[in-house]
Amino acid sequence: MNATTRIAAALEAGQDVYQPPREGTVRNQRGGESLRQHVQVRCLLQHDITVKMVDGARALRDLIAEQKRQFMADADLYVRSMLALYNANPTGKRGGFNIASFDDLMKVEFSVTDYRAVDGAVVAAQALVSEVLNDLTDQLEPWVRDLLNNAFNRDEKTGKINVDHLQNLRKVDIPHPKWPDACEAISDSIRIAGSRSYLRFYERESRDKEWRAVVLQFSAL
Repeated sequence: MNATTRIAAALEAGQDVYQPPREGTVRNQRGGESLRQHVQVRCLLQHDITVKMVDGARALRDLIAEQKRQFMADADLYVRSMLALYNANPTGKRGGFNIASFDDLMKVEFSVTDYRAVDGAVVAAQALVSEVLNDLTDQLEPWVRDLLNNAFNRDEKTGKINVDHLQNLRKVDIPHPKWPDACEAISDSIRIAGSRSYLRFYERESRDKEWRAVVLQFSAL
């Protein structure tokens, strides 16, 4: 019994199984087209289900992207309306806000977070830190040595230096004449590269219940 016959038997038995349409063509791995009737049933099954699922994922992605744009437009409308309500002028930098429904069962949190990056001054900072480390290696506590050694490591995926690691260096007091210069170079090398806006949504059944996040992460649903 071949694949087509087995599928036909399953359909006749009332089972819900895939039955590939035979008309038309499918694009093959060489970029050409193959007649569906010349492609094995298992390959058509794999192809058609893959295309169906990816097309669905694309449609969902586009829907989420459009909804996100609408959310941000609504957040901007709220801010502009509040400013107009109190006859206030925009400051140029948007802050965050929390708003809730009148029954206090739905809530939206909007926040804006700056993200930082390092510029060319980091080269001087690294050189100064290396100088301090070389001079005082035997006098530094192990955790301080590790901090100095690893502060300028770059992320394997992004190739970027971790700004938080650099900031941690400035919290350490090291008795070396070049250390203040190193801290100044670190400070000068860190700049605000931009900002990201975040929206979070919450709901609850009654006011005595805990808030539950409205989950939008696909894998968590």
